[in-house]
Amino acid sequence: MKTIYITLLASICIILQTGCTCDAVPTEPSATGNGTFALSVNADDIQTDVVTRSTDVDVNAFKVTLKDKDNITLIDQKVLGSLSPTDRTLPAGEGYKISAESCTAVESTTANEGWGSIRFAGETTFNIVSDETTEVTIDCNMANTGFQVIFDESFTSKFPQYSATTQDGRALVFKSSTTDKTAFYNVDEKGNAPQISLRLVGSKGGFDDRIDYTKENINLTAGKITKYTIKYDENSGDLKIEFETNTGTNTEDNDVTVQ
Repeated sequence: MKTIYITLLASICIILQTGCTCDAVPTEPSATGNGTFALSVNADDIQTDVVTRSTDVDVNAFKVTLKDKDNITLIDQKVLGSLSPTDRTLPAGEGYKISAESCTAVESTTANEGWGSIRFAGETTFNIVSDETTEVTIDCNMANTGFQVIFDESFTSKFPQYSATTQDGRALVFKSSTTDKTAFYNVDEKGNAPQISLRLVGSKGGFDDRIDYTKENINLTAGKITKYTIKYDENSGDLKIEFETNTGTNTEDNDVTVQ
């Protein structure tokens, strides 16, 4: 009887120990399987050096590209607003890279009859965990540069026939009918903006009171819109060009000959 008692007691202990061992084993998350991501895109404000104005750009129209850690393209230039649940479902893993842009670099200099358009772009990386949703945010900044010309009344009243033409391959003409235009330029891979030149012509008509002046080496700034304001000082005969910089508004006095 003692032997049976001991054996039974031992069996009960083994069962209890086994039960405790099973309860103590944690459930490990699966290293495989699928997860999803939720994407939001922010577009930065447009900066005209000292002036900042909000954008009304539609981020849902931005084009999205997604690549895995091996740089294999999974989504290629698909409109953000059209991403489907299937597009947002990915195998669990690390090193996904996603980018968004408002337009391509080519479009940023060819759209709008050659004037180009502002280009917002940004990218980020993220990981996918099985059975979880990862929040992904792309902050897009202005990825090109812009140039505007404003003709002050002091200039247009003196020279009612006027124009300012960029001295580059596009030869964009700022005049009375295009004063609301902005010329956009791409920056290089290092983020350097180009230099441009501007030829300014003004006259009253005919051959009297006419100027023809070229401003060389205008430095544009990546991620900003540079604005030139053309003025004329009747008393001194100076052509005044106001341009905005990071430190404020500077004025150049250019002694030009009025023919």
